[in-house]
Amino acid sequence: MSLSFETIQRPDYYQVDTLVTAAFAPVEESHGDEVPLIHDLRKTYDYQPSLEVVAKHTEAEVIGYGLLTPVTIRGNRHTTTILALAPLAVAPDWQGKGVGSELLSELETRARLAGFSAISVVGDMNFYGARGYVMAEDFAIHNSLPIPMGSNLIKPLTPGALANVGGMIEYPSAFHAN
Repeated sequence: MSLSFETIQRPDYYQVDTLVTAAFAPVEESHGDEVPLIHDLRKTYDYQPSLEVVAKHTEAEVIGYGLLTPVTIRGNRHTTTILALAPLAVAPDWQGKGVGSELLSELETRARLAGFSAISVVGDMNFYGARGYVMAEDFAIHNSLPIPMGSNLIKPLTPGALANVGGMIEYPSAFHAN
């Protein structure tokens, strides 16, 4: 299977909207607000196009999608900027074939190159745990969003990146509007 990973381009938007809707339709925890969230995050001050990535099987067929957004961990005496992954989606026909793992790896590489120390995700420990994500609470990092217990996950991108960082993850207002 030969995939390309590319920074999203405007012609990809419609396919991404369709893919994300289809990927999250069977997810019980989804409220169907992933596509409006994506649109809102593209309008934020901190939006970085290089951190919005599509996976393509052919030159024109988008089969995977991921978006990283800067978020702040606010502690008692410090703030630290990391990235939040929301959403990560793979077309239903391509799920279970490694596309999500490869896409996640691409996003992590781009995050490191952009100088970010960690990625936070609200997600399934079975999938993300196998890829190096751990409970954020292990670092005394808590989530400000109402999320299911056990799904606040984080991955340091460099050794020691989260030493003495603890605090509350604060998200852009787009996360609260959807």
